[in-house]
Amino acid sequence: MIAKYASIAAAAALGLSALPAAAQETAPDPDLRCATWALVAGSQEQDEGRKRGLGFMMSYFMGRYEARTGGKIETKITPETVPTLLGNVEEANKSCAPQAQSFGARLGQTINGLQPPAPANAQAGEGR
Repeated sequence: MIAKYASIAAAAALGLSALPAAAQETAPDPDLRCATWALVAGSQEQDEGRKRGLGFMMSYFMGRYEARTGGKIETKITPETVPTLLGNVEEANKSCAPQAQSFGARLGQTINGLQPPAPANAQAGEGR
């Protein structure tokens, strides 16, 4: 599960490298930038599992942005703002991919921690 989220972040970095770099005067909010990064990568992804994972990453960064700023994401990420928010794709990859991998690893640990424990005697079954 953890490797799945790491591969999603790596796929996003590779997919975004094909986008043109946009000139940028000021750095956008880092969470807004990474939400845009995940959104664009997800829109380019063909694999449904990776696309879903990138949707989780996008939601993660959007939630961080909205919770911290009180801003509304739909007013910030538009077709016109994407090139400026994303900026230099290689820089966005270097910044956003490690954060996405870290979140994916933590999410994987949480999911794994919610699994029921194995029975003490697997052959005897539960309650015997």
